[in-house]
Order: sequence, then C-alpha cells, then structure tokens
Amino acid sequence: MNCIKLWGRAAVTLILTAASAFAAKVSDVKFDQQGIQQLPAEQLRFNIQLRPGAEFKQEILDEDVKRLFNTGNFADVVSEVKRLPDDQVEVTFKLRLKPRVTRVLFQGNAKFSTPELAKEISVMDGALLNDRDLRESAQKLRKFYADKGYLQATVSPVIENDGKDQVKITFQIAEHLKQKVNDVNFEGATVFSQWDLRHAIANQYSYLNWVPFLNDYLNRGLLNKQELEMDKARLRDKYHDAGYLDFKVEDIKLTPDPEDPEYVNVDFKLSEGEPYKVGKVSVSGSTVYTAEELLPLILLSAGEVFSQALEQQSVRNIASRYDVLGYADVTVRPVRSEDYEKHLVDIDFEIVEGRKYTVRDTPVIGNTDTKTKVILREMAIQPGDPVDRNRIEASKQRLMGMGYFEKVEIAAVGADALNEKDVQIRVQEKEGRYNFRVGAGASDVNSLFGMAELSTDNFDIMNPGNWFYGGGQRLRLQGIVGIENNGFNIDFVEPWLFDLPLRFELSGYMNMVEYDHWNEERIGVRTSLSRRVFDDFTQISIGYKFEHVNVNRISNRLKEYMRTNDLDGGQWVSQPSIMIGRDTRDNLMDPTSGYNLNFFGSITPKALGSSNDYYRLEGKGSYYYSFFDKAIVAMVGGKIGTVASFDRDDDVPIFERYFMGGSDSIRGFEYRTVSPKYDGESIGGQTMLLLTAEVTHPIWGPVRGAAFVDAGNAWRNSYSMGFSKMNVGVGYGLRIRLPVINAPIRLDLAYPVVNNVDDEPSRLRFHFNVGFTF
Repeated sequence: MNCIKLWGRAAVTLILTAASAFAAKVSDVKFDQQGIQQLPAEQLRFNIQLRPGAEFKQEILDEDVKRLFNTGNFADVVSEVKRLPDDQVEVTFKLRLKPRVTRVLFQGNAKFSTPELAKEISVMDGALLNDRDLRESAQKLRKFYADKGYLQATVSPVIENDGKDQVKITFQIAEHLKQKVNDVNFEGATVFSQWDLRHAIANQYSYLNWVPFLNDYLNRGLLNKQELEMDKARLRDKYHDAGYLDFKVEDIKLTPDPEDPEYVNVDFKLSEGEPYKVGKVSVSGSTVYTAEELLPLILLSAGEVFSQALEQQSVRNIASRYDVLGYADVTVRPVRSEDYEKHLVDIDFEIVEGRKYTVRDTPVIGNTDTKTKVILREMAIQPGDPVDRNRIEASKQRLMGMGYFEKVEIAAVGADALNEKDVQIRVQEKEGRYNFRVGAGASDVNSLFGMAELSTDNFDIMNPGNWFYGGGQRLRLQGIVGIENNGFNIDFVEPWLFDLPLRFELSGYMNMVEYDHWNEERIGVRTSLSRRVFDDFTQISIGYKFEHVNVNRISNRLKEYMRTNDLDGGQWVSQPSIMIGRDTRDNLMDPTSGYNLNFFGSITPKALGSSNDYYRLEGKGSYYYSFFDKAIVAMVGGKIGTVASFDRDDDVPIFERYFMGGSDSIRGFEYRTVSPKYDGESIGGQTMLLLTAEVTHPIWGPVRGAAFVDAGNAWRNSYSMGFSKMNVGVGYGLRIRLPVINAPIRLDLAYPVVNNVDDEPSRLRFHFNVGFTF
C-alpha cells in the first residue's frame, strides 16, 4: 500500500512538473553575437517566432534555431533556456557570425567586364559572407555565360582571409572558346539520310556562321556537350518510331578542326539493327472498361511495323478515357515482349486504375498581385468536377496564355476526404506591372512610322491602392507618328464584366492618314460586348462606333467626281454592328492547323446621328493545314464584302469603300490601286472579293519561305461582281521571326499574272512589313 502511495505521489509530481513546463512563459529573448561586427537585433527577431510574453514551446525554439541558421549569416547557432521564478524562461541565442566580405573580385574574365558581371551577383562588399548567396551568385554567373554562348565556361568562387573576421571572394572564371559545330556525320546510317538525321538533333551546323555578328547575337550552331546525351535519345526515338528497337549509338567522337579550333566535327557511330513488326496487342488490368472498349484506342495493329510514337499516343488515348471519369492516378504502361530472331514485338498495355476522385477545392498559391478570382475564373476544372488531367492541362494553358505568369503549376493533391482531391494552382508572377515600348516600322502600306506604347494585361480600374493592377483587365495607350500615318489610341478591355463571361471593350482614337489623293482624319469611340457561345471557339459580339470623319486636301479630279458626295465639314458615323466568329487555330501568331470564320454586319442610319444611310455585310475565313510534322503549312482563305446605301441609287462615302492591292490584300499590285477609276484616280468599290492561298516551308531556324497566290477585285456597285475582271498576283517571300520583333518580318516579291486594273503596269513588285520594338 505504501508503494502505491509513493508511486502515486511521484506521478502527481511529474504531471505537475510537466504542466508547469508546458505553461511556462517567455520572459525575454536575447542574442549573444560573437564577432567584431554584429547584426541589428530587430533583423534577428524578424527570423524567429518566440516573443516575450508568449507561451514557451520547445518545437518553436528548434524551428527558430533552424531559421536563423538558414539565413546563411551564421557559422553556428545554439540556444540556451534559463528557467526563472513564476514559470518564466529566458531564451538566449548564441550566434557565431560569418566573416564580413571586404572585396568581391573577378579573375579570368576577358570577354565581359567586371561591372557587367557584378550586376549578376548578390554578394556585395561590406555584407556578411552568406553561403546561399554565394552559391546563387556562382550559378547566375554560369547561366550568364551559357546564355552568351560560352557553354564550357566554369565559375569557381574562392574565399580567402582578409583580416580578422574578414574575407575576400574571388570568382575564378575560365571562359574557354565558343566551340561551334562544323560537320555532323552518322556512320552506319542507312535508314535515314544524313540530312534527315542532322536535323533531328540539337547540335547542328548554323548557316549563320557566314554572318558572324548575327550568329554571335543569336548563339546559333554552338556545340553543347550536355545536349549530346539528349541527341542520343533523340536519335533513338527517331529509330524506334520506325520500328528499329535494337538501335543504339555506339560512340560519339568530337574532333576539333585543325584549321580552326573553334569548330568541331561531330561523328556518331550507329548500330541500326532490323525493324520489328507488331505481334499480339492486348490490354490488362482494366475493370472500368472492357478490353473490347479499349482496344480501338490502340493505334498499333498486328503485322504492321512498330512505332514508338503510335505506342505513346495509344497510352495517352487510354489514359484520357480514364481521366474524364476522375481516375487521377491511372497509369498505363506498355510492356513489350520482343522476339529477337523473328523481329516481332508483343505489347500488353498494363493498366493500374487507382481510385476515382472529384475536385474538393482549387486553392491558389503565389499570386501576390493578381486577384484570386481572376485566376479561378479561367480554370477549366471546378469543385465538384472529376479530377481530369485534360482539364488540368487546359487550365494551365489558359493561365499561361493570360501573360501574367512566368510559371504555372497545377497538380491534384491529397485532400482530407477519401475520394476527393484539391487541384492546387501555384503561380509565379512576372516582374514588372506595366510595359513601355518604343519602336519603329515600315511597310508598303504605312510607309515609315514610329510608335510608343504603355500597356498592361492585368489592369484593375477599381484598385488604386495596388497601382491599378491585378484585376485581369487590359489597358493600352499608344501613340504613332509616321510619314503618312499619325494617331493616338486608348483601349480598355474587361474580359469578365460583372464577373460574368462577358467581354467589354472600349476604345478611343484620333488618327490621320495621308492617301495619294486625299487626307483622312478620324476621331471617335467604339465599344462592344462579346460572349462565347456553344463552346470556347465561337463568339458573338455586339458593337457600336461613333466617329467624325474629315476628308480634306482632295485632288481636283476627285472633287469633280464628288460633287454629289460633298464631304465639306466632315461626316458623322453612328454605327451599331454585330459579329459572329469561330476560331479553332492552334496559334494566333503562327497557326499550323484549324480555321477561322467571321461574319460581320453593320448599319449606319441617319436616325442615329449619321450623315448618310448605308450598311455593310462581310464574311471572311481561313483554313490551315500542316504536313511533315508541321514543317509545311498550307493556308487558304477568302474575304467577301459589300457596302450599300439604303437608296440603291446613292453612293456610300468614299472613306467607307474598298481599295485593294498591297501586302495586306492582292500582292503584285500597288497599295489601294485595285479599285474602280475616275479619270485615272481610284475612287473605291462598294463590293469586294479576295481569295488567297499560301504555303510556307522551313529554310533555317527563324526563317521560312512562302509561296503564294492572291486573287480579287473591288467593283463599282453594291452586290455587283464579275469574275472576268479578277486580278491575280503570284509570288514568293520570306517570313523572319526574331526575338526583338513581336510579329514576323514579311518580305514578298509578287507579279500580277492577271491584270484588269486600268493604268496599272504589270511588273515585279516588292512588298514588305518590318517592325521593331524595345
């Protein structure tokens, strides 16, 4: 009995002691810094959670020690807890500081100056030696050299004592030569040509070597030893796609050119083997679908030559069938059984279905400026939906397409519920809120012009506290000064009006254009409401435009023609419109597949304040198709339109008529010369037709060639056209895309093979469109 009492008292004492320790309060937090120079106490407190008056917890103290050490400023961090009366504790952090950096030096840099390199690092004179900053600085220097084409450059930071508790840091740099690829050969290649294999790998000869300054700027044709292993994989994939499963790269030999050590010959020794044909194809592990339902999704058939590309596409087809149901963890693994003697391969698609999930929540992480609702409204997957990887990928593409983020990561992560997952969205916002650009351009349409523009795709008109930023709206202020074109434009877009999928656009403009026989000044405002209907590709838009148009400096011949179309004092245009469009192109700037259809109608009545009564009807479309893995892209397109007065006996104003010719319509003809004439001067048509076909092909890197044919005309009267009066131009051009240019440079040579334009000579014409922005 006495033993029981003793054990009971001991247990009570232990519980009381533990409770006392658990309830202890922090009396004070001190920092004992060892070293000549010390950091401010406020800076240290910023890195810890323990505060005077707070409840003391050992796990929080341990985390504080880790945080202080991870700042990189200390060689050692130790905590000491002193117990005081009344359940108080005093916490002291004993810190041994890193030495202070007195000098940062660069050694071995010949191609780039010390000030240039100093901009890339975060280690500075006078700061404490920080291991993390030192590692990051060295890595930034390596990336700097790699981006400049010095792929073999090495950077080694060296730390040396420079007095008591002081060090100097020297970044020792070995720049090495820019090694360029000279010749690439494939020993043992019989299945594919040397040319074909050379263009399947990353290490290629650059024809821009003949233009050294441009090649140095673009860093083309450089030897990248890290890419050689990837080149082996690229060659393997190419052969596996053709059924050569025994293929391997036996050796890669690099031989510097004896006449110029900057150039290196690359020789691949290949063992091709023989092609395999498909034997049996089967599916295993499926319980949701039967084998009969899944086998049609497999693109490989018995007796055909094996293709790794078709095998992988079959995997994606099967996984996609599960994705739409929410099987987020499904895996499909093709298991090959090769018969090396008969060169047959049996393939079993093993399926591990996993569990079926629905979306519980879509948390957003990393958006410091952009409002969360702006991100969530673009998501193709919402709470309650199946966890579909296709929708997740579509959501990622939408968010990246907004232009706000450097990086977007979307992943299905575990939630508390058994059959639910959270679709977590992690974003990294781009630096810089507003874009200011200046530029210049020239074309056969607009002559020479300069441009200045301030814009953002993430404007927020209701948030001045965040510098009007983060609301997903778009704003652009643009000024243009040119020889024949001057103007100012302001554009505002709200993609989600009242948080509904309703796009609102408002623009104001003031433009002046000089044509050959008159000048035209426009000042006005236009607005529209647009909404997607049926699917993501179809849109309907209702708009309104109100503007004042002044036509002046008219030639004497046109004044004579326009006696019944007097434009003195200008004309008012009050114009409601409607547009229905469908766009399935894979890329708006460089489409390779899909189509674009657009139907437009507008009415300009005096009843709404217009100076004349007329209306316009237009339709246009284009279709894109590619061959040979998008190397060859074909496009066919057309546009038809008419503008007509309410009274068919009246003409519409000259500034509303159609003028064809030039780089944006019928190439081979001068700008705006394809038009009805009056005494030799173009007066514009009230009906137009344009047909065009173009085939582009690769030449080298950013340069593509384009063969084209354009046909069309502008006719005098509304709803009146005759194919006997069509004009046809054919030609060839270049499309050049460089990093400093938003749109490709277009250079075209064209000749009018069919010319029905009065007083327009048939000769070879050069059309161009060049623009640079900075």
